[in-house]
Amino acid sequence: MAAPLVGQADQPAQPPAAKGRAEGNALPAPPTATMRSVFREIRTLVPLSLDELRWSDPASHATILKSLERLEDAASALERHARAREAGFDELALSLGRDLREARNHYAAGQHSEARFFLTGSLQNCVSCHVRLPSDGDTASALELTERPEIGALDARERAWLLVMTRRFEEALGIWEGLMADPTISPGELDASGVLVDYLNVVLRVRTDVPRARKAMTELARRSDLPVYLEQRVKTWRTQLAALDAVRLAHDQPPNLAFGAQLAREAGQLAQGPYGRDGLIQDLAAASQLVRFLERERARHTRVTRNLTAAERTDRARAYYWLGIVEARSLDGFWINLSERHFEAAIRSDPKGPYAKRAFAQLEETQVLGYGGASGDTLPSDVWTHLEELRVLMGIE
Repeated sequence: MAAPLVGQADQPAQPPAAKGRAEGNALPAPPTATMRSVFREIRTLVPLSLDELRWSDPASHATILKSLERLEDAASALERHARAREAGFDELALSLGRDLREARNHYAAGQHSEARFFLTGSLQNCVSCHVRLPSDGDTASALELTERPEIGALDARERAWLLVMTRRFEEALGIWEGLMADPTISPGELDASGVLVDYLNVVLRVRTDVPRARKAMTELARRSDLPVYLEQRVKTWRTQLAALDAVRLAHDQPPNLAFGAQLAREAGQLAQGPYGRDGLIQDLAAASQLVRFLERERARHTRVTRNLTAAERTDRARAYYWLGIVEARSLDGFWINLSERHFEAAIRSDPKGPYAKRAFAQLEETQVLGYGGASGDTLPSDVWTHLEELRVLMGIE
């Protein structure tokens, strides 16, 4: 589900020179009509899914099933749109479609709990998608959903998650800042539940607001109940935030591949603690630069009728490789793994180039260890076939 720069459709006409510069940095146009269709169905389904009795009530069956079918149709349209986007958007759209098919099939079979599980998972794809590109506004049409009593009764962390799904970023940030200031909630609990990472993800990648992130971490550092590990980590994050160039990272500045790769390397040098969180600030900034670079380049190449040059293929592979490294280290979501798709995209972008074998090594290790260290003879046949296809593409015996 693509995350457009909110408000771009409402901007005044630009003079020719400004228009030329804007087109050079333009991102693909969002599928606005499809997104409206998705939101209409979400507005129906989410409140019902939060009430187990209404969700399983035979009187609601026809309404819910029809809404799930329409939502699945809209997801298919998003899949078609995402094929021309950066590979992560394509993977999220495919995952959304799979989850919604599962939700519809389970609901049609009367398996209501399973249907709710997959519907909730499908919304995580929306959240993951919406935090990938900058946005300097909120979606006003989401108010009708977010102001429903069922939504207001949710836990604050769940409500913030739903607000990001509906692109109400400012409200979500306000909730997270309130939680970080709440003395009844321990900082360790905030960290374990993902509040700190979610907050930094949205404030840095969606809002590109480095000063706001600095202020929030300064306030958090003042709490006397920080566990030792988190006291040290917040100190590291504050140092990284102080060093970040807020102007260069702003949403109205063009992305830079070399800058993104540099940030990713710096994050790796800092990621000494468990889960790679020590280098999180650089990882988030790197992911922002790399996704924006890939989106801009894809949009630019759709307007020309020529093959990519060798340098352009290498640049694309380089961006995908470092994006896979970043996501494998500290941005990998619980619902879908994007790092594997990005390593594959790095290989396919430039199979004989300098990043192909490095990306394949990361992908192969993930697959082998993911199946318990299985040998090539005992890997699942589809996984083995997929790896072999990539090896042949690279010309590896």
